[in-house]
Formats: sequence, C-alpha cells, structure tokens
Amino acid sequence: MSEAIRFTPPPHIAKELDVIHELGLYRDKKDFILDAINTMLSANRNLRIAIACKLYEKEDISLGKAAEIVGTSIEEMKKILSDHGIKRKVGASIPKTKGRAKAVLKILRGT
Repeated sequence: MSEAIRFTPPPHIAKELDVIHELGLYRDKKDFILDAINTMLSANRNLRIAIACKLYEKEDISLGKAAEIVGTSIEEMKKILSDHGIKRKVGASIPKTKGRAKAVLKILRGT
C-alpha cells in the first residue's frame, strides 16, 4: 500500500530542498527525502521497535519480519514483544493460510 504524502516545508527548509538536484548528490527531492527517512529510521532504534511491534500486533508482518525491522534476532524480538505487552501469534490465521495456499497452488499450476 503506497500513499502520496504532501507537505509544505518551512521556508528555510524549502530553500535547501530546492538546491538538492543542483548539488548532484541526489537525483531529486524525492530521493533525498527517501534517504532522510531511511536515515532517521536507521538511527532511531526505539522508533523501529515501535513500528515493528505495531505492525506485528496488527498481524501485518511476521515475527521474522519484525526482527528484521528492528535488526535483532527472533529470540530477542520475542522478548521485545513480551516487554511491550504484545502476545505472540502462533501460526498464521486460517484465512491468511488459505489465501497463501491458494496463491502457491496458482503458481504451481502456472495460472
């Protein structure tokens, strides 16, 4: 799911963003902003933990993916979830399992 995000930066930031392309360090403002977001996420472990916990709690990601987002082991991720009061899900839900099984069968049949 991708969503367009629009914002109006303060004037002093807007001036800096306007020269990004001229510097030749980034192709455009979009590439710079993506790099800035990735840098912020990389630098802020607590934010990555909060994001991973919320996505796991919503069943949008697996335990393994949550550990990957945080940059830790699965065992440590289990502890993090417990520390945040989030109960682990054992196995996938029936609807998700059926959907995955149908997708695999479709691929195997070449349809």
